[in-house]
Amino acid sequence: MANQNGKLNMLVKKFLFKGVMILGFLSSINCIGSHVSKDIQVFDSATIVRSTEYQILGTGTGQDSSFYLLGMFPVTKAPSVELALSQVMEKFPEGKTLINIRIQREDRAYFPLGLVTVLTVKADVVGDPNDNSAKFKETK
Repeated sequence: MANQNGKLNMLVKKFLFKGVMILGFLSSINCIGSHVSKDIQVFDSATIVRSTEYQILGTGTGQDSSFYLLGMFPVTKAPSVELALSQVMEKFPEGKTLINIRIQREDRAYFPLGLVTVLTVKADVVGDPNDNSAKFKETK
């Protein structure tokens, strides 16, 4: 009888160990596609704005991203703030500068493949909507 209790005790211990291991593995998979906001920066303007006689033309958003294999080895180039800022300006060709700039860097984990770092820029584009210099550049 004592031998059967010993075998039953060993089976329970093995079952508990395997159960804990499975729960641990499933909880680590929970981070698939999760978003970790790392860095948020706010700036007043991209250049010095000496006049208050400007008009907000609209709000734009730009993004750039990079991929790291296993979270350590870069596969693509690092995300560029300049590229994201230029995407914002492309949406408003008559815009002169950016104000109320918000830059956010976010890591998105795709377990077990790697990590995608996304840089998002959101800003207000200001300028003179009656300015013909942007239209003149397009006609050349």
